[in-house]
Amino acid sequence: MRIGIDVTCWSNRRGYGRFTRGLIQALLEANTEDEFILFVDAHTFAKSQFPKQAACVVVATTQAPTEAASASGQRSLKDLWAMMQAVNRCPLDVLFFPSVYTYFPVITKATIILGVHDVIAEDYPELIFPQRRGRWLWNLKGWLAHHQSDFILTVSNHAKNGIVRHFQQHTSDRIWVIDEAPDPIFRTLAATEIDWKLLSQYGISHGDRILLYVGGINPHKNLGMLIESLAVLHQEDDCKDVRLVIVGDIKTDVFTPGLDKLKTQISLRNLEKSVHFTGFIPDADIVHFFNASQAVVLPSFAEGFGLPAIEGAACGAPVVATRNSPLPDLLEGGGLFIDPTDPDHLTQALRQILNDEDGRCRMATIALAKARQFTWQRSAQQMQAMLAILDRTAR
Repeated sequence: MRIGIDVTCWSNRRGYGRFTRGLIQALLEANTEDEFILFVDAHTFAKSQFPKQAACVVVATTQAPTEAASASGQRSLKDLWAMMQAVNRCPLDVLFFPSVYTYFPVITKATIILGVHDVIAEDYPELIFPQRRGRWLWNLKGWLAHHQSDFILTVSNHAKNGIVRHFQQHTSDRIWVIDEAPDPIFRTLAATEIDWKLLSQYGISHGDRILLYVGGINPHKNLGMLIESLAVLHQEDDCKDVRLVIVGDIKTDVFTPGLDKLKTQISLRNLEKSVHFTGFIPDADIVHFFNASQAVVLPSFAEGFGLPAIEGAACGAPVVATRNSPLPDLLEGGGLFIDPTDPDHLTQALRQILNDEDGRCRMATIALAKARQFTWQRSAQQMQAMLAILDRTAR
């Protein structure tokens, strides 16, 4: 088969980009029978390295899609037309969009597979798009994308159920589940391997107990509730040494509304010395934070997969994470799972994981074993199985 893939979100630093890079690289390494063509905008192509196993069609656009398709922006009609024309000129059997985030309309006879990672924008539109115009444009793009697609690819059964609930034109058998996975760089380190000098550059001292959040600084991530729980814990003598480290891009991420409000909340709670924003840091450095942390905390209102929790688990860190996600199933026994609307529930879970070292270690062991089940090679095998079904059907 001749398979086209939209890779305009390749350079995205968050989940969309990680999923695209991890899955496509593993798929190209495993699949030597099919022909792959990557469609990419010139901006992304200039700053990225792409696998040599596939041809690249580079499209001249005025702006990178990962910047234009933001919470407050939009892609120009000229750029959409350029991407559409590039695909139209290429006869394909399959066209795969790893994320609806960078979808563009096409006129093609190819079978279209649309990646939909979650329905958070549909369930919490006011938290994702602060302006009505942004919500309207997202809904319009989503309507067109879902109606044009033949199959939906998502990252968990939890997300699949949400898609069936929101987009009733999709039957369950038309929705495929392909797991996400941690990069191999996420691994356990011996205590002597943890680079405390590196951590000290971000204000963390040897002996501090770290609660770690990794991800976007978005309202739906529910970090405000985490700040409130930290404030409660700091009133207790046995938790005054606890530090919250927030790892995430706060400068170039186009989906970070609400940062100023969060910093104001931290100031009002007198937590400036206890909450540390690292900004974007490379995975090689995040590994040390994961290994040094007491737990990875993901209190989001919802997650389609929750990859930072799996990455942390791969480093031997237990999780405190939202129930509104697949994580209670993916990491069962490897952490505590909370109601994201209940501040007391979060506080109790954090208190338990901080004060029960034996229990924390048991959860860490289970989390590590669970995380080791997920690899991009396994995800590529899942994808290959789906493509094989399409190939047999076409014949």
